[in-house]
Amino acid sequence: MNFQICNAIRFVAGVYLCAGFVLRASPASDVDSSQSPIRGPSGLPFPLSSVVADDYRLQPFDLVVFEIYNEPDTATQERISGKGDVRLPMLGSVNLRGLSVKAAEEELENRYQAGGFYNHPQVVLFVSQHVERTISVLGQVNRPDRISLITGTDAMGLAQAIALAGGFTRIAKANAIEVLRMLPDGNDERFVVNLDAYLKAGKPGASSDFKLQADDVVFVPERSI
Repeated sequence: MNFQICNAIRFVAGVYLCAGFVLRASPASDVDSSQSPIRGPSGLPFPLSSVVADDYRLQPFDLVVFEIYNEPDTATQERISGKGDVRLPMLGSVNLRGLSVKAAEEELENRYQAGGFYNHPQVVLFVSQHVERTISVLGQVNRPDRISLITGTDAMGLAQAIALAGGFTRIAKANAIEVLRMLPDGNDERFVVNLDAYLKAGKPGASSDFKLQADDVVFVPERSI
């Protein structure tokens, strides 16, 4: 049995476009999909543009809009819990933390199909509210502050964060920068980074910039005089 399914084109320039029609996700009990009505997008009030791209990785407290395409009864808007869980129709609680939007859609489609709820579900997932993610830069920099990650990104180079914090003071110890990172299990991890080696590298690729993650705390110590 051939199913002709056109993927919904994601929102471009603030206008919701669809490249054709999408075949209704058929319940597992359906035998003849030809009886399924062919319709355009459902009436769910999605935002006119997705806050983040498909490769954005879902994080706690993001607000997500969910629907199985052309199954309006499944439409829901849920906030991801602190542990990364979200409650969805029929599936209950599902952990989506760290999955990209695209990967989360595929994971949910597999679960709905494996659970016998639908034969060919098309999950539509959007992040309607992106929780601000920051990095704290403290110590011997000219403007100690919280630096916001660019929307839709998961990391920032340490050199970039230092630059956004006004650069080093004249007594900064750039070869022993401390980074504190809180892990999902509640424990923390500490790194000591020699940013001096990266900044003084003679050619690209000679040394790698340390990648900071959301909620990292950077402390630039004072060098001995």
